[in-house]
Amino acid sequence: MDSSIDLQQPVIDGGIRSINFFNGRMLTARDLTREQTANRLATQRLGQAVGEGIAYGLEVSKSTASTNQAPVVSIASGLAVNRQGQTLWLRDKTDVALVRKASASTAGMIFCDCLPLQTGTYVAGAGVYLLTVAPAETREGRAVTSALNTGAAPCNTDAVVSAVQFRLIQIDPPITAAEINLPNYLRNVIAYKCFGLADTQPFLGDPFGAGLTNYGLLDSLRPNLLTDCDVPLGVLYWTLADGIKFIDMWSVRRRVTQRTASGRWQSLLSERRASEGEAMLLQFEAQLDDLRVDAFAAINAKARDSFRNLPAAGLVPISRSPAQPGFNESNFFDGLTARGVVRDASTQPTIIEAARVESVLRHSFAYPPIDLASGVMLWVYHVRENVQAAEQNRESYVLFTSGHMPYVGNAQYNVNRWSLSNYALWLESRGD
Repeated sequence: MDSSIDLQQPVIDGGIRSINFFNGRMLTARDLTREQTANRLATQRLGQAVGEGIAYGLEVSKSTASTNQAPVVSIASGLAVNRQGQTLWLRDKTDVALVRKASASTAGMIFCDCLPLQTGTYVAGAGVYLLTVAPAETREGRAVTSALNTGAAPCNTDAVVSAVQFRLIQIDPPITAAEINLPNYLRNVIAYKCFGLADTQPFLGDPFGAGLTNYGLLDSLRPNLLTDCDVPLGVLYWTLADGIKFIDMWSVRRRVTQRTASGRWQSLLSERRASEGEAMLLQFEAQLDDLRVDAFAAINAKARDSFRNLPAAGLVPISRSPAQPGFNESNFFDGLTARGVVRDASTQPTIIEAARVESVLRHSFAYPPIDLASGVMLWVYHVRENVQAAEQNRESYVLFTSGHMPYVGNAQYNVNRWSLSNYALWLESRGD
């Protein structure tokens, strides 16, 4: 049987059916509900066209009410859009308790509200969890019913409230016990599993082989654990001894990102790749902020002791005095092939103008992250305006980029400063 249709013939499968209003038509509650459903479907399809992710807010942090045995997180107000096109709005900052009160059937169980969602074996005392926001619906109030209806009205609630709820999903697997036993690297390892580094790099070696439509840790959780209704907010690592060890938002948090029409080339050309590149930078900067809370540890910190991968470009705060919490430039890049690092007083820095910094960071989203085990070279730059500010006891920083990115340290005539730039000396040999 021929299933084709003619040009300009309406395709009604999947169409939105709304009520045709006309004078004299008798309307029932069912009709009005159908009209509400039609409006809701139209709005959701618009939301799907806009994209999925977090529009603003919904930052996750450890609550002051949190304890080791009863972890609590604070979630800021904000707006998100899920894959179904539904908007999820949290009006006020909200504290969310992650442990349900024990009952006879749940005694000794942590995060037991989410245990039915798990596929792996629950291990008491430690776990890596994905926190999400999802839609919820409840009813409130009682509506006045018609006096003609003398019987009880079983559905006479006054309003249907579209709300949100928070869910926890244990990431076990693909986070292995061996990886959990390397706490210094765990946060970085989780982040780059979410970014799909292990999946996207082989594709570049054979782009005409098998297509890459799904990649990364989040895709591996779909659809059984992570549904299209959920919007990921952050990853948290909890142990019974230490409570919440870290909350990492940007390993899973993404700005609102449109779906791709590029098919098999999505891992190269889709907006998702751009938003993941942005997230790599923001995840790195957030982890640096947490590392430098301990000023003494930060001075001695080495990138290779906490990171297996770095974004293609990033900014590192440098401590020039005890009053400036940051990293020691030489220590941070120790053991890495890095050009431009000031290791002692005799080393001349590579200086660039601040006008180049934003462009370098934005272009870095199109480059792969830096695998520190690969030995790839890094460029390290000092920014002229920041150098001058540091002379006035302002905070210092350096910019690093992958060696695969173009070198931007060459001085430009009539743009760079004589005493704060880099020059190549050209000698002409003449025979007189």
